[in-house]
Amino acid sequence: MLAQACDRHGTAPYRRTAAGEVEGLDIDAYRFCVIGPGRLGSTLLAGLLEAGLTVAAVGVHADDDTDLGMIPKQVRVADAALEADAWWLTVPDDEIYTVAARLAASLPATRRGGREPLAVHCSGLGSIHLLRPLFEQGVRVLCLHPLQTFTGEPRAELLRDVPCAVTAHEERDLRLGEELARRLGLRPFRLADDKKTLYHLSAVVGCNLLVALESEAKRLMDEATGGEDGLDHLASLLSTAMKNLLSSGDPAHALTGPVARGDVGSVRAHLRLLDRESPRLARTYRALSLEALTLAAPRLDDEQVRTLKHLLDEGTAGTATPDAGRDAGGGAA
Repeated sequence: MLAQACDRHGTAPYRRTAAGEVEGLDIDAYRFCVIGPGRLGSTLLAGLLEAGLTVAAVGVHADDDTDLGMIPKQVRVADAALEADAWWLTVPDDEIYTVAARLAASLPATRRGGREPLAVHCSGLGSIHLLRPLFEQGVRVLCLHPLQTFTGEPRAELLRDVPCAVTAHEERDLRLGEELARRLGLRPFRLADDKKTLYHLSAVVGCNLLVALESEAKRLMDEATGGEDGLDHLASLLSTAMKNLLSSGDPAHALTGPVARGDVGSVRAHLRLLDRESPRLARTYRALSLEALTLAAPRLDDEQVRTLKHLLDEGTAGTATPDAGRDAGGGAA
């Protein structure tokens, strides 16, 4: 639906210029309204308050009776335009354009203090064009996406020193977004609007799919040990692997395990078990091990690379011999 919304409302770049424009980086002058107080919205709300910025209201659905406790006023989304001159849309991606259109239709004829109002959305995937109804009404528009996961209690500390993608079409708005991000303790970097899908995919593979993979690792460990402490058993291994990866900055250097060692016997034993017990995970194991082989290839000899590639390629599982498990290596992961 999100992609359809972008296509429906146009994706061609658009710009607005005017003679003698003032850069206007006075963020303290804005009165903010956070629309959509979910986990991200509530965290941003806490960040705005800790930064000493003015929060005039929070916008909620008419049937939302959540008591946020830390803001002066709760208003319906339809009334949010009357309460503030800077709106932070933290609603689900598929609702951003609709909320932007409702806000645009509700904008007052006169602006508080003569400032250009500001609208920000936080979608990692959604285009800046989702705010186009507001842009067409003279509102400055930005996308700020913190590269962070938000769970538990909303705390401003969750934003501290977190990288934040800043997307806008005008240089002055990029600078405004960078300054706003810094005020919240974030580390801004610029992201082109046409690179957002690639950027979001990177975040999903690096975070969400990693969690899904660890779920499979837990299941296997629980089955092996007959308990439910699989993640606890894996914690040191996972922590050290991530520490090595982040400190070296080089996935090839941080890679360990049977593929990195060219341990054909271990890989063959794993595939025998997976092909028999979990064909779906076997496909995942093959695909990821082939990626690992690409990283490991420079340190292996040609015969090891050829054998592992043949073993891992889809459809070659049948090459394993009945007693293949006996030559599995016993090296550490």
